[in-house]
Amino acid sequence: MNTVFKGLPVHYEIFGEGLPLIFLHGFNENSSVWDLLIPNVSKHHQCIVIDLPGFGKSPLPANLTIKYMADAVHRIIEEQKIYKPIVIGHSMGGYVSLELVHNYPELLKGVGLFHSTAIADSDEKKDNRLKTIEFLDKNPVEAFFKVFIPGLFAPQNLKSELLKLTENVVKQTHKESVIAGTKAMLERADRTDVLKNSKIPWLFIAGQYDQLIPMEQISLQTSYCNKAMIEILINSGHIGMIEEPDKSSEIILNFAEWCFN
Repeated sequence: MNTVFKGLPVHYEIFGEGLPLIFLHGFNENSSVWDLLIPNVSKHHQCIVIDLPGFGKSPLPANLTIKYMADAVHRIIEEQKIYKPIVIGHSMGGYVSLELVHNYPELLKGVGLFHSTAIADSDEKKDNRLKTIEFLDKNPVEAFFKVFIPGLFAPQNLKSELLKLTENVVKQTHKESVIAGTKAMLERADRTDVLKNSKIPWLFIAGQYDQLIPMEQISLQTSYCNKAMIEILINSGHIGMIEEPDKSSEIILNFAEWCFN
C-alpha cells in the first residue's frame, strides 16, 4: 500500500497483528531486507515495513534529506493511526529514526539502532562520501555495488547464499538514489543530543565484524542514554538481519517486551 507525501507515493506493507513495530531499511536497500526476520516477529507484533523515499517502490524526491524521510514515516504513522510504535532502523534507517525522535519526541515507544549511530560523519567520512559521489558521476552504479556489497558482510559470510540475496536487494537501487542517499547522510546532523535527552528505551545492535560502524562507537553511545541495551551479533558485519536473522529476531522481540511491559 502507499501513502502520499509531498505529492509522491511512499510504499509500505503491514504484517501480523499486535503492538506495532516499524522497520526502516538502510542505504541502498528496501523493505525486503527484513524478509528473513519478519515472519518470526510478525507472529507477536504488527510489523510495518517501509520503502524510504528514493528506494524500493518509493520514488526519489527532488531534494532527499534525512528529515524528509523522517517526515514521510511520520505521515504513515499518522494515516494508519499507529500509537506509540517501536522503530527499528538499520544504518541509514537509524538516522531516520533519530530524526523522528528529534522532531516528534512523544511519538515513539522505543528505538532500535541496528548497525547505526547518532554521531555525524567525521571529516574523513564526509570526504569519502564526496569521493563516492564523484565516482558515481563517472562510472556505472554496478561498479560501486561491486565494492559496496561485500563490505556489508563478515568475512566468513562472503561466499554464502546470503550474499546473493543481498545483491538482489541492493541492485534494485538506481544510481540517482545512491547519489541522493549519500548526500543525505553526508549532510545529516549529529543527534547524540537525542540519546542524551530522550527518556525512551534504546536498543543498539552491533556486528562484531562491522567495517562501517565499529562496536566501540556503538558501545560508547549506550552510556548517553537514560535506558539502553546493547547486543552484539558475533557472526555479522553490517547486515545482521540477513547474516543472523534468528538472533536478530530474538533481540528485537526481547526489546519490544521491555518497551511495552
